[in-house]
Amino acid sequence: MDQTGLRSIGEVCAETGLTVDVVRAWERRYGFPVSQRLPTGHRRYGEEVLGRLKLMAQAVNLGHKPSVAAQASEADLRKLILPGGNTRVEALFAGVVAMDSDLIRSLLRQNLSELGWEPFLLRVASPLLDRVGIAWADGEIGIHHEHLISELLEDFLRTLRQEFHSQPGRGRVLLCTLPGERHRLGLMMAALAHAALGARTEVLGEDVPIANIAEAAATLKVDKVAVSMSVYFTGEPARGLLRELRERLPEACRLVIGGKGAARLRSIPGIKKARELCVS
Repeated sequence: MDQTGLRSIGEVCAETGLTVDVVRAWERRYGFPVSQRLPTGHRRYGEEVLGRLKLMAQAVNLGHKPSVAAQASEADLRKLILPGGNTRVEALFAGVVAMDSDLIRSLLRQNLSELGWEPFLLRVASPLLDRVGIAWADGEIGIHHEHLISELLEDFLRTLRQEFHSQPGRGRVLLCTLPGERHRLGLMMAALAHAALGARTEVLGEDVPIANIAEAAATLKVDKVAVSMSVYFTGEPARGLLRELRERLPEACRLVIGGKGAARLRSIPGIKKARELCVS
């Protein structure tokens, strides 16, 4: 933020998780976000623009079309993001606000015990992240709250995954994100889903170079490479990386993409889209 209180497009992208190309495309197609131009020609954005853009990013992340999000009021955007009450999520969110790590861990264990791993991911973990996202967009909580729940949930998912053991005939899968993709929790959820179904899971993590993914897949002799993609990482650049990865992988190794970004990506020959948490 400069001394006028305005933010650069890079700062806006860092705050929202959107790419520069997406922000510029939305401004061109939908007339929002509205930028101010400096004499140098650089774009600058006010705080009110940033707040609404965060809400739009959250709505699009949940699968709503950018054109719908652009036309919606802020009240309607909140309804798109949180369409109904979820007592399990609200109890956890209260723990996030209080930064009560012990309470959060206790509630995560309780929900998992009551629901089982798949409903837990779909009805608690994923909606909780949406709840935290909109609260952060509204300025209700700070980035320290978001970081806290992300770390706690990641630790919880990793520990839970270790409780599952690989079973004969269920295959071996390598999980990662593409270069430039730094959203990790979707990857951890997918890893848990594969492990719960008996596959041997190998997690490389986020932001992995294509050559290294291919080398790891060959070394580990995996049956499948599963790539997690957030809604912020899509479009032709992502398609190009996926095509390169497909070319580098052994022919017998399947390449599967999942996540909200994958759902928005145009189909690529030889690459399968996951419709659930993972694809068998």
